[in-house]
Amino acid sequence: MRLPFRSLRGLVLGFLVAVTPAAVAIPRRVVALAPSAAEIIYALGAAERVVGVSDFAADLPESKGKVRLGGFSPDLERIAALRPDLAIVSRDGTDRRAADRLASLGVRVVVTDATSLAGVFEDIRTVGSALGKTVEADRLVATLKRRVDNAQARSPARAMTGHRTALAVIWPDPPVVAGPSTFVGDLLSLAGLDNVVPRSAGQWPRISHETLVAWNPRLLVRPDTAQNRAAFRDAFAPESRWRLLPAVRDGRVVVLPGDWLERPGPRLVDALEALVEKLRGVLP
Repeated sequence: MRLPFRSLRGLVLGFLVAVTPAAVAIPRRVVALAPSAAEIIYALGAAERVVGVSDFAADLPESKGKVRLGGFSPDLERIAALRPDLAIVSRDGTDRRAADRLASLGVRVVVTDATSLAGVFEDIRTVGSALGKTVEADRLVATLKRRVDNAQARSPARAMTGHRTALAVIWPDPPVVAGPSTFVGDLLSLAGLDNVVPRSAGQWPRISHETLVAWNPRLLVRPDTAQNRAAFRDAFAPESRWRLLPAVRDGRVVVLPGDWLERPGPRLVDALEALVEKLRGVLP
């Protein structure tokens, strides 16, 4: 679950400085305090500028050798010792108090806050501008958009007139799911699926098994990570309450890498492509 972090996109937290883009020095020592931020920086070809990363970005090959700075609440002393001139944080993935503290110390802070794939593209442009890589950001966004268009054109769900209801389950016990106004919910929509979660339920609602049965999605989508693998295995075991759902009983469960599905970064497009391909095996 992600905690809310309300902020304007790209806001420098803690202080406002009226400058023109030309007056801002190109950052050379960057800390990425969320895995999605690290993904964006690496995709823009600026890995060599990153001096420290979130612990949750350790799986990325480009993070090898980078100083690890903690998780949701990063180690401020360790960050200060790196003397960064830019910190890129996530609205939902970085403790706001830590971001405020960095800004008060004079570190420029840029916030990413995507709740959709279109928002990821905006984050890429925001980070690209902060890094002085606007051309690379525009090029990356154009490439990702072409891949999205191609994936949508291939999706078997888009040719269906019914029976394409879906539910993205983030955690199985208690069930936590993705609402339509999240980047995961947006992914379902882009693939041509109808999310059974009503907008009124919120972004990442915790729901009951009775509600699951009432919604009765035809298809489940879930992330696979080292941290959730055992929980999902136990939850979907024979005789479990999840077996009340025909989607689970009949094997209509699409499993995607959690590092793709749960991060609002460039690899969300990888998740979309993988989802579209796997739909061929679970939809009529």
